[in-house]
Parts: sequence; C-alpha cells; structure tokens
Amino acid sequence: MHLILPITRNITSIFSLLWVLTNLTFWVLILIPISILRWLIPIPFVSRFCFVVVDFVYRMAVRTNSFWMRDVIGIEFLVDGEPNPYASPIVICNHQSWFDIPVVQDLVTRNGPIIKFLIKRELVWVPVIGWICLALNFPRLYRGKDKSLRAADYSRIQGATQDHGAEPGALLVFPEGTRFTANKQRLQASPYERLLVPKSGGMKIIKTSADPATHVMDITIDYGSEPVNIWRCLHGQPKKIAIKIRYYALADIDDMQAWLNERWQEKSIFLDDSH
Repeated sequence: MHLILPITRNITSIFSLLWVLTNLTFWVLILIPISILRWLIPIPFVSRFCFVVVDFVYRMAVRTNSFWMRDVIGIEFLVDGEPNPYASPIVICNHQSWFDIPVVQDLVTRNGPIIKFLIKRELVWVPVIGWICLALNFPRLYRGKDKSLRAADYSRIQGATQDHGAEPGALLVFPEGTRFTANKQRLQASPYERLLVPKSGGMKIIKTSADPATHVMDITIDYGSEPVNIWRCLHGQPKKIAIKIRYYALADIDDMQAWLNERWQEKSIFLDDSH
C-alpha cells in the first residue's frame, strides 16, 4: 500500500501534465495565425475580430484546465472574497509555484476578464508556454540590475499599462518578482510568513500610467503547511486551497511601497491564521 500510493500519485501527475500541455498546444495553434493576422492587418475591424477570437480561445483553455483541476483531480477552492466585480483590474498575488497561474486564471477569468502577465523574457523559450506568451503579446521583462535593462522594463510596463483597458482584460503582477523559497526568504531576511519582500517599482509605474478608476485585485493563495510543489498539485495535493480576495482603488494609494508592505503583512497573518 505504501508503494502503490506514490505510484498512483505520480501517474496522476503525468496525466495532468499531458492534459495541460495538450490543451495549451491545441489552442495555441489557433492563437498563432490570429496573432499574425492582427499584426499584418492593423485596422480596427480586424483587431476587434482577432480580440473576440483570442478572448474565446483563452477562456476555453482556462475552462478546460479548470475542469481537470476542480472536477478530475478534485481540488477545492475555499475563497474569502468576491471575484470579478471590476472589468479590467490590476491583479497582484503572492507567488509560490507555477500552479499559481491556473489558480489565478480560474479565479479571474472563469466569470471575468482574461489576464495578461508581466513575464521574464527567458520564458518565451519554454515550449508551448513561451508560444502562448508571444501569441498573446505578454510584456516581456529583462528583470536585470543594469540601469539600461531596468529602463527598458519600465518602458514595457508603462506601455502595457497605457494599453490596459483599451480592451477588457486584467494585468497580473507578482510584486515579489520570483517564486518563494525558504532559502530566498532567508537571503532577503524577509519579515513575512512564507513571503518574499514585495517590490514596488513596477506598481509605481502602473500607478502613474493607469486609468485613475482602475482597481487592484489583491489575491492571497495558501496551499497549506506543506512546501508547495507543482508535481504534488498536479495529483491534487493539497485537496483544499485557501484564497483571500480584496479590492483597492488605485487612486487611493499614495505611497506604493508602504501600501504593498501593509498588504504583505496582512497576507502573512492570513497564511499563519489559516493553519
């Protein structure tokens, strides 16, 4: 019995991975020609048509993955808060695993807008995932310390923010900049429970560039006390994921770093209390 259970879980994770990759590959084969058409014929009618197709494809891909996540491997979301009262929010979230992406997509896109991400440039070289990022024109960042690279990143964030709202959609930002690990937490001397220190640079640019009526959707994901491992998530461990959602008016935020520090302190308390 002790041997059979790990084998069964690994087989489930393999099937889950194949399901996700097959689903994404199928839809990206539709996305690529639509994206090329939109680039070749940049006129309003064609752009609107392409957006309708992209929106449909994106939603179908998310729903297919969510069906597997919720109904096949049996993960339950315990959500505190209301998803999707705003059409085009800025979404911020703590970042612990690649599994954060389908979780946030399910929460936001199931009955709300599709999501674009700020991604590392290296991600475009990842098969399937990278193709999707290119097809959907996700803003690609260098994430370097060099001043010229940082200036290029800020320019891309500004451009993405100014375009935000022209078409319905959410923009997802992970203020921690990278996935959480205990080692990274020690190196940063982070004061937060299972969180890295949030960085305000990107959010400051968004604050100055976005429509003042924009709202921030603040999501906290708690996978439980065990270390987060995407392989475990793919076979349904943990079975329950606690999620807290709160909203804030972007126009009401004065000091972005202080505001993020307050949100991360609240996240730390939520992560601690949920155990």
